[in-house]
Amino acid sequence: MTVAGYWMCALVLGVMATSYPLALAQNAENNTRSATTPDQSAMTIGPGDLIDLSVYHVPELILKVRVDSNGVVSLPLIGDLRLAGMTVRDAQLLIARELVERQMVMKPEVSLFVEEFATQGITVYGEVSTPGIYPLMGPHKLYDAISAAGGLTLKAGRTVTILHAGRRDREEVIDLSGGGTLDQANVAISPGDTIIVSKTGVVYVLGEVYRPGAFLMENNTSISLMKAIALAGSTTKLASLKHAIIIRKSGGGMVEIEVSLENIYHAKAADFSLQPEDIVFVPLSNIKNYGAMGIQAAIQAAVY
Repeated sequence: MTVAGYWMCALVLGVMATSYPLALAQNAENNTRSATTPDQSAMTIGPGDLIDLSVYHVPELILKVRVDSNGVVSLPLIGDLRLAGMTVRDAQLLIARELVERQMVMKPEVSLFVEEFATQGITVYGEVSTPGIYPLMGPHKLYDAISAAGGLTLKAGRTVTILHAGRRDREEVIDLSGGGTLDQANVAISPGDTIIVSKTGVVYVLGEVYRPGAFLMENNTSISLMKAIALAGSTTKLASLKHAIIIRKSGGGMVEIEVSLENIYHAKAADFSLQPEDIVFVPLSNIKNYGAMGIQAAIQAAVY
């Protein structure tokens, strides 16, 4: 081997020794990021956002830069680019195109990640203590956003609907009733997302009770027939305990279920849970008075 050839080999090995660990570190960082953060490709960049940019094999373009108030970023080798209003995906394509047009990189591999969103908040409304828009920087979890809104109210239901930014047509419904693990319910949230906390179910107790009305299934819990009757102040002395009626919605319409409160009181029948929107109607002891006009008319009379 000639002296010139020796030094050429040494130079190549030196470049490989410097660039190869950098490439491995960059790939490891990108893989870790993609595994732990949601897809941002459809999210919009705004003024004040902090961008983490990485162009493979271009050390000058491995940096963090903040979008200025005019929506512009100043990048080495490229200069000023207006990124505000663009999606993350379009910004990546723009930077790649600029590098190709300037003949700096033949096939640039551009990775762009918004580390902090300054202008897009997370909207939380429904059954939370303080509905509103909260500027949570970077990706968070569902419970972080609910906590920022003051937590759930006693009227909060069992489901939370999430509308992710850039994917409004595909809502994500989360069950908070404990059917899955905490990690499954505590999904990733990004700025621009909208969180809607549902209202808890309501049951109605009407007829011969002392305090007829609507009663909430508070704290995402179910409510039994006896508890609903108790919340309504118990039955009056004129109530028919053998012929209470539960009116329940079903796929085919409304169904009527006759229940003997007397049997439940005397432990001859088990108490059971009501479903949201159930109507419990306790008639007068002389139920024949209702036979002619029907249960629906009787309920209307009771409401009146």
